[in-house]
Amino acid sequence: MSAAPSVPDEGSTVLTRVHACLAVVVFLLCLLVGAHEVRADSQRRAGDFLATAIPLATLGTELYRGDREGAWQFAMTFAASTAATDVLQRVTHVERPDGTNHHSFPSGHAARAFSAAAYVRRRHGFDVAWPLYLAALYVGHTRVAADRHRWGDIAGAALVSEVAAWWLVEPESKVVVMPVLGRRYVGVQIAARW
Repeated sequence: MSAAPSVPDEGSTVLTRVHACLAVVVFLLCLLVGAHEVRADSQRRAGDFLATAIPLATLGTELYRGDREGAWQFAMTFAASTAATDVLQRVTHVERPDGTNHHSFPSGHAARAFSAAAYVRRRHGFDVAWPLYLAALYVGHTRVAADRHRWGDIAGAALVSEVAAWWLVEPESKVVVMPVLGRRYVGVQIAARW
């Protein structure tokens, strides 16, 4: 006897389509051509747009799928990431590369984008979240290219978002596999719910 092939549910198909569209948009934005100033300004505007569009698309997708619990968990992750970023910017007083103020670390734009990627990874898995990570990295790139942040600021925003998602998001899957990194070891953590 052969087993029937598994068919993905409609919710994961919609989620995958949305993320594939985001990946295409990011790829096309990366191919912007023109004079250096025009390209830099276009990239900055694209990063500004994506820092808002990515979280809104994630929230809209969860609501469209009927996952109100997931939408709530994402809203809490987004709020925690942006609040922690705001507090860290005021406490650390790291000067921006362009010298305009002392709110460089961590990047607020990157935190908003990475909060969506971290939520989707924690809730649905990396196979669905990777396009969002690419888009969030592109947002970070636009902030560095605009001389508003350093890559350390982007990494700090990603870390803040990952911690918020780990703390606030309940995985939809019953089995979760996560990498574990320590000072003297690398491993895999497997958790199961029943």
